[in-house]
Amino acid sequence: MNKNNGYQLKKGNVFINPDKIKLIIFDKDGTLSDLDMWLDIIKHRARLLGKHFNLSNEQTDDIIRAMGIEPATNKILDISILTQSRPETEDIVANELVKLGFELEVGFEATHRIFGAVDKVTDLIAIAKPLGDLKGLFKHITEAGIKIAVATSDLKERCEKIMEAFGILEYITTIAGADSIKNDKPAPDMVHKICENVNIPPEKTAVVGDNVWDHQMAKNAGCPLSIGVLTGKDDYETMIEFADCVVESIDDIKVGNLKT
Repeated sequence: MNKNNGYQLKKGNVFINPDKIKLIIFDKDGTLSDLDMWLDIIKHRARLLGKHFNLSNEQTDDIIRAMGIEPATNKILDISILTQSRPETEDIVANELVKLGFELEVGFEATHRIFGAVDKVTDLIAIAKPLGDLKGLFKHITEAGIKIAVATSDLKERCEKIMEAFGILEYITTIAGADSIKNDKPAPDMVHKICENVNIPPEKTAVVGDNVWDHQMAKNAGCPLSIGVLTGKDDYETMIEFADCVVESIDDIKVGNLKT
């Protein structure tokens, strides 16, 4: 029992106390949305870059690998790369192009432009998959008087489209993306921006995420509660060092006080 921090654990579920927690900030990738959606996006980016720079198939595959995917099998090679912020991914790709003999400035310009072009033609509704009963959970949370926000290292606009595709945008008060703040996770910037937008202090805020950075962000911002989920990047042993508790998925998150 951890009533002072606004939560209780019972039979694999975490119960959030609505008397203490007034805002829950969710991460997106690996928490609300399946990471597999990035497979198609990454390959599309690489194919367009390969065509633009007249790269060989092997060179194009190397760019896919640089973004964390094995092109032949779709296996995630490095999930930490896959879940990095948009600017960091663009930086990785631009530097991969430098290895292939292109000027850094040229690589940056083409990468940024092509990433944007892929965004415009990607059917997020078709490829994005929710991780659990998001609509049921978000309805449950809002009915308990708790506000919901999303903090993502993705772009804010794309996050909004995915949340709309999942049918939960109406429950979300605000979204902070990597393009909304100066410093990405684990800096506290996203939490501070969200809390300012909804007029709820970090001291009454919980964070839910699949990544150590989510929980470090929560602590850096002064949040009393961070909840790990095992549907994305990090495992239990990694997250429990930083999170207050870890559950299997968002389906194990409830709102309400348990009788003791």
